[in-house]
This record gives sequence, C-alpha cells and structure tokens, in this order.
Amino acid sequence: MAALGSYGRRELCLGSDVDLLLIHQGRLSRETNETIRRVLYTLWDVKLEVGHTVLTFQECNRLALSDFRFLTSVMDSRFLLGARDFYRLFEAAFWSKIDREKETIRRQFLVYQQKRQEKFGTQEYFLEPDIKEGLGGLRDIHFMAWAAKLYFKSKQLRDVKRFSVFSHFGLDKLQESESFLLKVRNQLHLLAGGRREDRLLLPYQPKLAKSLGFRNGAFNTGPERFMRDLHGHLNRIRYRSEEFHVKAMELIDPRPEEHPPEEISPEFQAVKGTLVLKGEDLSPLLVLKALDEANRRGLSLGSGLIWEASKKIKEQGKSLLRGPEAKNLFLELIYRPSDQKILRLALELGLISLFIPEFKKIRNLAQFTYYHSETVDLHSLKTLETLHLIAQGMYADRWPMFKNVCDELKNPHWLFLVGLLHDVGKGYRGEHSDRGAEIVPRILKRLGAAGKAVQVVAFLIQHHLLLANVSQRRDLNDEKTAVQVAQVVGDLETLRLLFLLTVADSLATGPIASSDWKIMLLIELFFKVRRILQSGTLASPDATRRVEESKAALSRSLVGAFSGKEIAELMDQVSTRYFLNVPLEDMIEHFRIALSMEDQKLSWTLKKVKHAPVTHVILCTRDRPGLFSKMVGVFTLHNINVLSGNIFTLKNGLAFDLYDVTNPLDPLREEEMWSRVLEDARQAIEDKLPLDELISKKAEMISFEENLSPYPPVERIRVDNEGSDFFTILEVGGGVRMGLLYHLARRIFALGLDIRFAKVNSDKEKMTGVFYVRDASGQKIYENALIEKARREILGVLH
Repeated sequence: MAALGSYGRRELCLGSDVDLLLIHQGRLSRETNETIRRVLYTLWDVKLEVGHTVLTFQECNRLALSDFRFLTSVMDSRFLLGARDFYRLFEAAFWSKIDREKETIRRQFLVYQQKRQEKFGTQEYFLEPDIKEGLGGLRDIHFMAWAAKLYFKSKQLRDVKRFSVFSHFGLDKLQESESFLLKVRNQLHLLAGGRREDRLLLPYQPKLAKSLGFRNGAFNTGPERFMRDLHGHLNRIRYRSEEFHVKAMELIDPRPEEHPPEEISPEFQAVKGTLVLKGEDLSPLLVLKALDEANRRGLSLGSGLIWEASKKIKEQGKSLLRGPEAKNLFLELIYRPSDQKILRLALELGLISLFIPEFKKIRNLAQFTYYHSETVDLHSLKTLETLHLIAQGMYADRWPMFKNVCDELKNPHWLFLVGLLHDVGKGYRGEHSDRGAEIVPRILKRLGAAGKAVQVVAFLIQHHLLLANVSQRRDLNDEKTAVQVAQVVGDLETLRLLFLLTVADSLATGPIASSDWKIMLLIELFFKVRRILQSGTLASPDATRRVEESKAALSRSLVGAFSGKEIAELMDQVSTRYFLNVPLEDMIEHFRIALSMEDQKLSWTLKKVKHAPVTHVILCTRDRPGLFSKMVGVFTLHNINVLSGNIFTLKNGLAFDLYDVTNPLDPLREEEMWSRVLEDARQAIEDKLPLDELISKKAEMISFEENLSPYPPVERIRVDNEGSDFFTILEVGGGVRMGLLYHLARRIFALGLDIRFAKVNSDKEKMTGVFYVRDASGQKIYENALIEKARREILGVLH
C-alpha cells in the first residue's frame, strides 16, 4: 500500500483526501479483498475522504501515461505497508517507464500549465485566489518538485542545488512561502467545517485574517494586510517557478552556442542566451548595466549573477543614488521596457523601490475589485509593457490608431513615466489619483525630470481615469461632453498621452476593463475631443448650421424612397437635439421605419456592432409613459443587458429610440430570440405584459450569490446639473442583482422624471448607471426637495 498525492508528500490538510494505491501482482484472493474493504470502511467510518485505486504495477504504468493527475499523484507516492521489496520493484519499473516517456510527459506538463493559466489568471481568481491550484499557489511548487524528479532524479526539490545552475536558487524563501500557504489552506479547511476548500472566498478573508493575527492598522484593515502578505507569497512562488523552469530548460534542452551580440559591454559575456559576468567584482552599477544589456539584447541573467546582484543591491544599493549614470540606466529600463522579465527582476532586486521609495507602498498591494487580475505593483509594470507593445505596433491588426497616435507624440518618455507611476497613490489614504498627483513631483525631481515634464505627468496621473469614466458614463453624442473634456485636457499632446495611458491601463487591468465595447467608446471620445482641440474653439459649434447640414444630408439619402413632402413633414416633428446628437445612418433608419411602419405599434432595425458582442437597436414606436423602463424590462426577461439607451420624443407622439445591448446568449438562435423580444416589446408597450411579476419570478429563479464581501461596492447617487445643457444627470452606483436596472428606471419614472438617455456599466461586483432626466415640464431638476426625494428613493432601490 502506497500513499499518493498530498498524503505521499506529507502535507495533508484538514480537508484533504487520503489517496491510497494498492499495488499487487497476479489475482487478489478473496481474503485480501475482504481485508482491503475492512480497512476502507474503517477509514470512512472516521469521516475521512478516501480515494483508493487497486492495480497491478503494469496497469499502474499504463494508467499513469494516460491520466496526468494519476501520474503526478504516483510521482509523489510513499511506501506505507506491505512487501517493501515488491514496492521497490514497482518504483523501479514506474520510473524506468517514465524516464523513457519524458518528452511526452513534458508536453503534458505544458498543456496542464497552460490550462491553469487560462482558468486561474482571471480577475475572479485574483480577488478570491485558489491557494492550491491558482497561479503562485502550492501547485507551482509541486510542478517544480515533479520536474526535479523527472529530469534531475532528485527525490526532493532541494536536491537540485547540486546542479550549478540552481546553486543560488532561493529555496529558503520558497519554503517560507509554501509554509504560509499551507497554514492558510488548513485554516480555510477549518472554517469550511473540515471539508476541502481551497478558494479563499471573500467571506473567509476577514475571519482568516483575524485567526492568523492580522490586526487593523492606521492605514489599512486586517483583511487588507493579510491579503497583501498572501499576494506577496503568491507572487514570489510564481516568479520563482518561472525562474526554475527557465533554468531547467537550460539543462534539459541546452541551446547551441551562439555568436555573442555585437558591441556587448566588456564586463559581460553572453553564453547560450544568458548574460554572465566576466570578472568576479560586481558593483551595484554593474548590476544596472547588466539589466540594461539584457533588456536591450533579449538576454536573461545568469542565476549566479542574479544572486550576487541581490546581495549587492541590498548592501550597497544606496550608492547608486549619488551618480547620474545609474539614474540614466534606470530610466532606460523604464523608457524601453523591451523584456517584462527584466523589469520584473528589477522589481524583485529592489531597484525600483530604491529609486522610487514610494513604490514600496504598492508592493504586493491587492486591489479588491473584479476589474484587476494583478497586484498594484505588477499592474504598473504590465501597463509599462503594454505601452511598449503599443509603440511597437503589436495592436496594429485590431486597433491601428494606437500606433498612429503613439508616433505623433513629441515626448513619449513622459508616457512611460506616467505608466509606471499612475497608481502610486494607491499606497496612501484618499483618492489615489489626487494623492498620486501630489506625490509624483518629488519622485520626478529625484529622477532628474523638471519643468513641463513634471507638470504634464502630474496632470496625467490626476486625470488618468477621466477618459474611461466619461466614455462609459456620459452621452458621447452630446457635444457638451466632448467640449468639457477638451476644456480639461487643453491641448492635443496631452490628449494623445492621456488616451494611450487609458488604453494601456485598461488592457493591463484585464478583460472586464478592456472589453471591445469599452475600447470603442474610448476611441469615439478621443476622436470627438481631438476634433474640438484641432478646431481651436473650446465651445460647442453653431447648432443651427449643424442642424441644417444634418437635415440636408438626411433628405438626400431618403429622396427616391419617399416624397419630399413626407420627409419635410416628419422633420418638422423632430427636435433639434435629435439632429445634433444622432449619427446620420441612424437618422436614415429611423425615418425609413417611421415612414413605412403603417399600423405597426413598434418596429426596429438591428445592427451588429463590429468587433464587439453588442447589437445596436434602432427603434420606432408610439411614445408611452415609462417607455425606457418597459424596454429595459423586456430585454432583462431575455437575458439581454442594456448598455445604453437614447430616447427622442417627436411632436406627433412617435418615439425614436436607440439602444446598445448585449447579444442574445445563444448565437445559433439569435434570429429566433430577437423575434421573441420584438413580440414581447410590442406587448409591453401596450401594458399587456406583466413585467413586474415576470421579473420578480425570474429573480427568484436566478440565485445571485449574496454579497458577503468585506469590501462591498458603495451605494451612491450623484446629481449633476452641469454636465448637460438640457438634462439633470443622475449617476447611480451599487451592487448587482437581477432586474436592478428595471427597478431603477421604474422608480425614476414614478418620481415624475423622464429618462431621455442612459448608460449602464455592470460586472459581477457592481453596477453604475447614468440617467439623463428632466421633469414633467421638460426642465432640469433644481428644487432641493425633489433632489433629496430622488436620492432617498433611488438609494431605497439600491438597498
């Protein structure tokens, strides 16, 4: 009998399975089978989760090569009882077979690791990490141990030290992190009632922090301090694992000798893609030179050089702050971050914190939102890497304008400085954009920057969320939106810098923040603000001229299909705001529908949005009280999310609506689904569909997990009378639940307010809704009593 998996490794936690392998040769007797059953029943009786397999060792070897999980479990096997000599024969046969199949197994390793990266490298697993299988978790240490057994015949991971390439590998720190994770895993199992639970879910985090002794501090809570420590250990294991596999490949699959790069610094030499020191005297300045050489030439640093560099920076690093050469070398790493691993190494060696002590406050700092998939320090480095990729044209296939805008920059170095420092304020109390803008001038002064560079970088940090917030929360067809942004930004160079920073920040944050839809909104805002700045007039252009131009273009497009009289009469019914805010192609479609819908109650045209899972709905109907809430209700019933809605009421009682919504869930039945939605919409506007009842039933059927997070979204409402010339803007934020947008729209309507435009942004964690409203007389809301009533009642819906 052998112990497998965590039992074999001697790291059973409270809820771990006890995995047993019974190895035999020949047919088992009835007596032996009965003995095995009695043993298993005994283990089950004491409430152990027991996994058992009974195999001959030939069967075991065959199964190991076809089942990756079984293979790795057997690699950790340990003799328990029975015939020890027979177990040794089994071991010899197993490892002999494995040795012959090393290449096949290596491919399985790579596939499994890729699947882990795809599954666990997401925002949800950053906020609630999996201690065992997640990136930087215990499984990374297991993989190193398995590779050591497979390729280097090392019984324990520490045995790899006998190879020179691993002589300086930081095993002590790795074991410290492993011990911390095992402690956390055991506590998790305890909190889960003794069952296996490896996901550090939000409700567990405060309890675990308390049990492990993390107390509230002056600037952060116990759970925040605990999660910062945890991410520190996860990041360390992840980095060491990457380092281990690179070094293992040097031994497993050595590259042929290469000609050294031309003009390499005389202090170094390149050996098989690795930069090593020629002499024995390493100074802190040579460490920076080594990083610069490796970064520019696509080389890695030798393990001995990394180990010596770590000691030198720790002991003598401050000497670098006295000379301009060191500062210039450091800035070269920031301005040309060609190799992310070299930049990460500079962080691990303490060089970034040496030149920028403020960076220490964001080291391993977790961000408690579903948007981020990295700690603040690694997100900052990823933003730098993304800016470099943009500059190299790596996104040109999908978004060619990124590279074009980058090429227009007069001071690209400023962009890389702000990319590294844009979130440095998160290490301090208060709004991080404002704190970062306060802090950054002293950082830049220390780095030798002065004059306009300091002013612009501080401005960019203070406003680095401006374009994202406006594009996702304001009506981009309202000319005043772009005018206000242009007034804040001031000039074209600053706009280019801010746009590229926003793009890189979004892409580095993760898929939720950088969805195709959000990037498209960002690009639309950029072009509109750029047009205003290029014209040199920071005010709305003449509205009368624009309306006449829109009407003329619309008439030209419709002549032939409809009479000039029909077109002119319908134009007389449409508001000036419509002609100012709606794109020509949407106006053409509205007029076509209105002039040909006859006795239809509601009709629409659907247009798929290119490069995004979004449908643009161009709709015409008879205006009804609460029209927006009814349409939202219908979309909700069909699992379609409203991203934005724009409602225009004509004098003759028609309504021209525009909605951007997510596509139906089943792409193979879209046409059928849209037909159902259309039929329900026609029923709803006639009040023949009981929306309240249907949405309540749907909410009961869909179980949203109760938000037990110690970091819940803030429920808020902000009233803005300055953002639009014609409407009061209600900006609402809170948690997510089924039908929330419908209930908000209903409550706003019940307050006697008319929704004319809405934009909604929601994820697993929170919802932000922006509503452009006016009162029954068509005016903004100025009465304090009504504003306060709106605040109270909308907050009531959010609760």
